[in-house]
Amino acid sequence: MKKTKLVSVLFVVMLVSSMLLGACAPKADEDVIKIGYVGALSGETAVWGQAGLNGMLLTAKEINEAGGILGKKVEVVGLDGRGDPTDSVNAFRRLVTEEKVLAVIGTNFSSCNIAMAPIADELKVPLIATAASNPKVTVDENGNLHPYSFRIGFIDPFQGQVLANLASNELGAKTAGVIYDIGSDYSTGLAQYFEEQFVKNGGTVVAKVEAHSGDNDFRSQLSVIAEAKPDVIMVPWIYKDVALIANQARELGITAPMLGGDGWDSPELITMAGPAIEGSFYTSQPSFANPVTKPYYDAYMAEYDNLVPETEALFGHDGLYWIKDALERAGEVSPEALRAALENTTQFDGLMGSMAVDPATHNPAKPASVYTFTNGERVWYGDFK
Repeated sequence: MKKTKLVSVLFVVMLVSSMLLGACAPKADEDVIKIGYVGALSGETAVWGQAGLNGMLLTAKEINEAGGILGKKVEVVGLDGRGDPTDSVNAFRRLVTEEKVLAVIGTNFSSCNIAMAPIADELKVPLIATAASNPKVTVDENGNLHPYSFRIGFIDPFQGQVLANLASNELGAKTAGVIYDIGSDYSTGLAQYFEEQFVKNGGTVVAKVEAHSGDNDFRSQLSVIAEAKPDVIMVPWIYKDVALIANQARELGITAPMLGGDGWDSPELITMAGPAIEGSFYTSQPSFANPVTKPYYDAYMAEYDNLVPETEALFGHDGLYWIKDALERAGEVSPEALRAALENTTQFDGLMGSMAVDPATHNPAKPASVYTFTNGERVWYGDFK
């Protein structure tokens, strides 16, 4: 009898304790919307990943101060994908399975997002790429849509067309040389789309050579291009490689202007390439060159001790506000409701401009900005559709 009473008392104490602990526990699932970020937070391209995460953290602070999303606070969780497909997949899985995020923003590498896309479909959590521009980020090799993969930036076919039309129509180029990174989906794709449009415009690719990022010495490939004497040279690499290629090309006496994509988009390119990059052009998303971004630029500088922001910070900003816009249109917080609202975006206005989404491809319709280098400074050349 005494034993039975003791067990009963212990049960009551445990039940009450459990209720008290539950009442005191933070209601993270009910009161907080967790959004993940995957980017290169370490390594050679960490300048982009850190900017993207910083941009999201600053934007979450702004959104929360204004009342959050549907009355809920926003919490950003960032994990390092190292710019590597395997590491990015692992980071995405961890964000979903352990951190219980509603959605994930990132990366700016096509190879990483191509690898993450089927995982997003499997786990049914929306993934929003930033500057990842290969078409296969949102559709598979057979053209089938990845229903949970989206992007903020334009795609490489469009970027390649803009660069080819720039070469033909603005620069009057009749011949082109191409040097591309055989190990990069981004570089090989952009080179292909440029060549197709340039030839369609009546131009001729007189030299096309391949190399690998990290080779550091591109003189043998550039010598082939130098011998062909093209009017322009297509260099679809990231900015660190572009600086090496540009300096080595000028050493070999190549004076033709170089063209590139959004992989060039870093203030560090001017520092690393110096005069070798003068007179060259590249396409990118609308960036901090747009006056509308000035308040956000100033807020970023103030928040991060005068650290100059990369364009990836704007992707973090617009990505988070696009999620806010979609959830408020949906009227509920769930991965499926968010996915449907993102897919049916007819107009979203962010700091990077206005965009609409094609439901069949999840690609946004938006212009590309072209920049050139004059007197050691990056100068906006124009927007092209």
